Amino acid sequence: MMRPLRGDLEEVVTKIVVIGIGDCGCNTITNLFERNVEAKLIAVNTDVNSLNVTKAHQLIQIGETTTRGRGTGGDLSKGRRAAEEDIDKVLEAIGKPDFLLITCGFGGGTGSGATPYILAQMRDEYPDLLMGAVVSLPFRYEGIERLKNTQMGLRDTLDVADFVIVNLNDILLERYGTLPLQESFKMMDAILANTIESIVDMLQPKGAQLRVDFADLVTLLRRAGVSFVGHGRHRSVRKAVEKAIESKLLDADLSSAKGALVYVSAPPGVSLRQAAEAPRIVSDKYGVERVIWGLKVNPKLRESHVMIIASGVKSRIVSDITGIGEAG
Repeated sequence: MMRPLRGDLEEVVTKIVVIGIGDCGCNTITNLFERNVEAKLIAVNTDVNSLNVTKAHQLIQIGETTTRGRGTGGDLSKGRRAAEEDIDKVLEAIGKPDFLLITCGFGGGTGSGATPYILAQMRDEYPDLLMGAVVSLPFRYEGIERLKNTQMGLRDTLDVADFVIVNLNDILLERYGTLPLQESFKMMDAILANTIESIVDMLQPKGAQLRVDFADLVTLLRRAGVSFVGHGRHRSVRKAVEKAIESKLLDADLSSAKGALVYVSAPPGVSLRQAAEAPRIVSDKYGVERVIWGLKVNPKLRESHVMIIASGVKSRIVSDITGIGEAG
């Protein structure tokens, strides 16, 4: 006789840690903290004054001996040495999560130098850990030194991370350049915050009609390389999908993706036919062969919210910067 499952089984919670490195990463962590994102938020910086105004669950100064708390001055080698100096503090703060995300801006010394080193140390410690980075690339007019730092940082990060979501400041400028300065950069931070919130919601089985579990996420993102994420909202699921694709901040076409996750959070009354438009568009219109689809009805919503994570995409700009042919 089959016995019923126990009702007191302990819930398995996916532990997500997000680390912001350098000034750009710490600004993002502050914005995530103010939105009460459900993840452990850690801020890491060489500039102690910048760190003092950052909001996070944990603040870590690295490279006190190397930089004396004054930043790296754009010196990538100082950023790496600072991370080497205090790597034990960083690893202890991270612990052993299920999912590690590092966010930073490339071009300066701390983000470009410390990010790949910290990821490499975590990879040595936990070979099977799902690790990714969400990075912004500098404006094209910022000069050759920042470009060189970006080149080295991005190339080294792609070597050790499972996936790297790349956001281009130049596209941010084109799309949100008329907004006040703080608001335009918050739009980029909102993409990361919306992504974490959607992933947490997606992994929660309550209310799910078609559930995506953590193993599905790992399958999509393991050794995926260059990736992008987009979010769209509209009363029509089809239009929400198109908005999500259009919202990406990378010069990559969805048709170049090796795989895609499509997560639909819909209000009551949306039909299965309407919801199924989301994966159909990604598969039929853009020809993505591996599509993972999740669907949940949320009675608090008035319009559908669609998140798309495209993995293994090809970007000409990333390829030009890294020197890796057809990066993806």
